[in-house]
Parts: sequence; C-alpha cells; structure tokens
Amino acid sequence: MQGSSLTVQPAIDSMGNILLWNGDIFSGNLAQDDICDTKVLLNALQSLPNIISVFKEIQGPFSFIYFQKSSNLLYFGRDIIGRHSLLLKSNTDENILTLTSVANKQINGIVEVPAIGIFVMNLANSGVNLACYPWREPDLRFTDVIEALETHLSVDIDIKKTILESDTLVSLHLHPNIEDIEYFENSPYFENSYTTLPYFLQNKDIYERVDYLSQLLHKAVEVRVKKQPKFCKNCIELFLHGENVICEHTKIGILFSGGLDSAILALIADKYVPQNEYIDLINVAFEKSVNTHKKSNTNNERQCVPVHYDVPDRKTGKQTFSELLKICPKRKWNFLEVNVSQKELQKYRSTQICNLLYPLCTILDESLGCAVWFASRARGTLFMSNNVYESPCRVLLLGMGADELFGGYMRHRTILKYKGWNALAQELSIELARISERNLGRDDRIVSDHGKQSRLPYLDENIVQYVQQLKPWERCYPTDKMPSGLGDKLLLRLLAYKLGFQSTANFPKRAFQFGSRIANGKENAKDVSDRL
Repeated sequence: MQGSSLTVQPAIDSMGNILLWNGDIFSGNLAQDDICDTKVLLNALQSLPNIISVFKEIQGPFSFIYFQKSSNLLYFGRDIIGRHSLLLKSNTDENILTLTSVANKQINGIVEVPAIGIFVMNLANSGVNLACYPWREPDLRFTDVIEALETHLSVDIDIKKTILESDTLVSLHLHPNIEDIEYFENSPYFENSYTTLPYFLQNKDIYERVDYLSQLLHKAVEVRVKKQPKFCKNCIELFLHGENVICEHTKIGILFSGGLDSAILALIADKYVPQNEYIDLINVAFEKSVNTHKKSNTNNERQCVPVHYDVPDRKTGKQTFSELLKICPKRKWNFLEVNVSQKELQKYRSTQICNLLYPLCTILDESLGCAVWFASRARGTLFMSNNVYESPCRVLLLGMGADELFGGYMRHRTILKYKGWNALAQELSIELARISERNLGRDDRIVSDHGKQSRLPYLDENIVQYVQQLKPWERCYPTDKMPSGLGDKLLLRLLAYKLGFQSTANFPKRAFQFGSRIANGKENAKDVSDRL
C-alpha cells in the first residue's frame, strides 16, 4: 500500500534475513514518503543489531515475521494495539510452529497471537521454544494471557525485558473534585440537547480538549487517506502491467452506519480526498430472518411479501448523509446501499466467512463478522439512482475503537451508576487492552478478503495516548443528567458539533449488529454459534 512499485514478499536482504510484513508505517522515525515501508523496515532491521528497538520506532498497524540469519532467531508479533491479524499453532510432537494471517476451521488448535509483545523462537534449538518481549510492564492481565498461551501451546514462554517505558498515567486517582464536574452538574437543564453541546463548548477547558482531539484526528485521517498509491482496485492492475493510467475513481470508502463515529470520519476525509474524486459511504442492511410469506385475505394461498431493508442504520445513514451534503456541498459522495438477503448470507457465512472468523466462533463474532464482510465487499445499489455499483476503493476507514476510548456502550452507564468513576476508568482501560482479541484481528481478516485494507483513525497511537490520559469524566458523562445520545461519548459529540453536525451529534449509540438487523436480540452473544 506504500511506494510506487510492488515489493515481493518474503523480502530478503543481502545477508539472508527474511521479512514478512503486513502493516503500514504511518509516522515515527521510520516513516518515509514514496518508498515501500517493507524496504525501509528491512534495511533498518539489517543495520541495527537490536531488532526489538526497531519496532519501538514504528507508529502504525502491523503484524510481522522476521528471521535473523546470523542469530538463527525468528521474531513475530502484532503492534501494541493489535490492529492486524496473526495466528499461531504449535505442534510440540513434531516440532512445528505455524504462523499465518488467516486460517480455516479445519486447522485445529490455532489461536490469535496476543498483542502483548514481540515473540522470539530460537531455531537452533531442537524443539519449539518461545520468549516474549512485553510491550509494557507485565501486569495481572499479561500474566493471565501468557499462562493461557503456554497451556494452549504446551510451551514455556521466557519473559524478557519490557520494550516501552512504563506508562505512569495508568493508575489515576479517579474521583472528581467538585470543580472538575461543576460545569456539567450545574449546567442549566436543556430540553433540547442541541443547545447543550454549544453551551459546553463555551467552557475553555472543554473547548481546548475538543480542539486538541480534532487536530489529532485530522492528522490520523489525513495520513490514512494519503498513504496509498493513487489508484483504485481496477486501475492499479493496469498500472502494474505498465499502462499509463490516470485514476479518478474512488479510492476511499467508509463503513457508514450514519452514527457519530463514521460521520466524523466522513467529514474529515472530505478535507484530504481530492475534490474531483468520490468518497463511498457504505451502508449495510440485512433481510429480516422471518418468513417473508403471508396468507392472502381472500383465500389460503400464500402471497409473497416484499422484503424491506429499511433498518435503523439505513435510516440514520440517510439522515446523516443529508447533513453531510449541506456541510460539504462540493464533495461527490456515493451512498451505497448494500442489501443482503437471507439466502446470500447463509451461502457466504457457511463457505467463506466462517473460515475468516476462525478461531473466533461466538454469535457476536458471527453477526459482526458477517456485517463487516458484506459491507467491505461494497457491492449494492446507489441511493437516488438505484444503479448497481461495486466500490473500487482499496482503503476502508472504520470507526473501531471509538466506543472503547470515549465510553460509548450502555454498560459504561451501568458501571458508573452502581460502581463509580474508578470502576468506569478501569473498564475503559480493560476494554482497550482487549480490543485486539475481541475485534481487530477478526475484522482485519474479514476486510482483507476483498483486497481492501481497513484503516482505523480512532486507534492511531497519538489519539489513544491522549485519550487514555484524560479522566473518564473528560471523555464521557453517562449520568442520569445526560441521557443516551449526549453523555455517552460526550467528547466525541462535542467534536461532531464543532465540525458542523447538529442532528448527528446527538444520535444515540446503536450496536452495528442490531442497527444493520443481522443479530437476533434473543440470542446470547457469548454463546458459540452453530451456524459456523
């Protein structure tokens, strides 16, 4: 996705070192323009004796495998947030270690490599052996993850020196003083929350937080929009075959539910995508999983009922789209309606999606994985014209991480109500630490299946670092005083309002699996799905 020509992988240098790199160096000391980052990284790994120190410099998502010939050591791992997939299997009887980005459900015993550090295997040893350099100072969760991995692989893992300096901001004393929250608590009661957000933005401290977040998010979107060859999926094939191509087709797509997170990304992306190009807003809806036939009133013949895809996310999508048109009147947008029938869902779920999800297998993984797979395939009809269209974009912007960072789930409201701010702070920290195993590896495998790359601006390192050092009440305020659609993700809602949204800034959070109507609310999301 970087540089002006293809770089063959595995990449091998003059000393016989071998690199498999699935990632993007977006910023940091190793970031360069117009050179493939695979080459930059391979050169850095060859010139610096300390392999671990090289990965310390990278800002961007990655998974990698690197063999250093001189030491006979094999390094592998995922970035500290865990944005790209890497799977692992150990066979100690035959001394085989398997590493792959994607597997299938016939491969027993494969697990996701936890995004807790960089792992090393010494190939000079006769048996499978592992060591781990933790990203951060090991804590109780790290110990639990390592012990579970050791049990699963039947291998003892040697814990080495920590890669990054200890984060002193993790253990905040989390009970607000009166002055911390008086602006929220003493604000006049507004029946209309449209007047609440501008009122809060009059506060200097709040405004400065929103403004700084805005700057960070603009940078994160800009680099993710610009760092790619200037060709769509179709034109890049022509270019690589030596043809002279000028591509004005869509290169950026956004998974667009019409909710707060995707709306902000669309509005910021407009600033960095050339004016003559479309941005594709991809909105997915599933057919109701009920019998679509009913008896006629006149006799007992069964009569076909038209299928409706007017799901909650389709409605909010169109509302937000109309707001976007007013804010960005010069931008060319494609609002792509992806309608998925039960028949098509069943076909691809059982043949393709089940293998991409693996080793994850719960009902929640199934419903979210299917929704992301059909959305990222980006095949449907264009709103207004009804023309059939498949997006040729190679980069998809996703809003993953916004709920974990800014307190967007209903459980955050419940935890605060019954356990207080300290418990909410701990929950937000745990959720961010777990996002790699819950969502990110799975979604990376799903999106990549269509020859597209998911890019996640909210999980940019600089944004994560900034938001994590904020007090929880500076990110969200999910109290009875601020109902759903206001108190949850308050900082992000203030940013949306500052950028020009009014209605969208107050849309309540809705889970993707329910908004697109793929999930059945009566099922337990944590249960293993028997449909996979």
